[in-house]
Amino acid sequence: MSALTNELPMIEPAKAFHTYYADAYLLTADLEYPIKEKIKPQGLVKLPPDGSYQFKRAEPFHLEGVLSYQGGYTQVAGHPSRKTEGFATLSTSVLEGLNVLDVITADRVVAQISTVHPVYGEGQVPSVTFLGTRFDNLRIAGHKVEVERSLEILGPKPDDDESYFDNRDVLDRISQQYERIAKAKNLPDWAAEQYPKGRPPLNGKGKLECSLINRVADAPGTTFGHVIDLPHFGKIFLGELEVHRTPGDSAKRIYDQYRFHLTMIRLEMGCVGGGTSGYGSLDSNGGGSGGGNKGGPTS
Repeated sequence: MSALTNELPMIEPAKAFHTYYADAYLLTADLEYPIKEKIKPQGLVKLPPDGSYQFKRAEPFHLEGVLSYQGGYTQVAGHPSRKTEGFATLSTSVLEGLNVLDVITADRVVAQISTVHPVYGEGQVPSVTFLGTRFDNLRIAGHKVEVERSLEILGPKPDDDESYFDNRDVLDRISQQYERIAKAKNLPDWAAEQYPKGRPPLNGKGKLECSLINRVADAPGTTFGHVIDLPHFGKIFLGELEVHRTPGDSAKRIYDQYRFHLTMIRLEMGCVGGGTSGYGSLDSNGGGSGGGNKGGPTS
């Protein structure tokens, strides 16, 4: 079998398919002040539906002293897994020398998602890991902050092809994240409204929201969970993860599809700077189908 083919001879190649999906980019922004600027995704790479490998090296980026990075790269890859029967997808975004208004700086910000989707007919729930994800020397207003990661928030793939959306352990871990935020001291009003006590882990039926960061220490401002409310700057959200599920169609032999979206830093600025921006963002998806129908993923 070719290293990059998405057809599987052992289960009727004319009837079973896998469609890959992944993208990665370094930053995007919609700024209101001190300058008005809309920045499209920088360093964007996308994986073709039949897999392969895409890589892009980032040149230094500077925007009027407002935000910059010294370099980095993005990469996506998709191929049949050599360790298990299935299809592996990798998405990575690496920012080096990040600087936002000399308030947020980091030597290196790494976002990484790796998934393995089962062969069609063997299950529909992918395994997922965030192994390389990290911050190196993250500083806020000159303070080096310590970040407690929670890369196992989704845990191992649930047994018996159980969905992450139905697994009690996954839902409990996400609920515990919300409860730690809700019980934090000096919680701002906006945060108490956004993270109320008893907030359910599911946002509707099709999306899980959580963070790969449990706690931030030694940061200025008010910290709670993965969030920092910094006076005269705005709100800082770290390691936000969304898991989307799109129902399949059993009549057309199309499985449910899962999409994992990670943003390492999301800013809602509102004082020295205004607008929103995101840094180190990834999407990973993919899906199997049978019966001659190449059901692709949602983007």
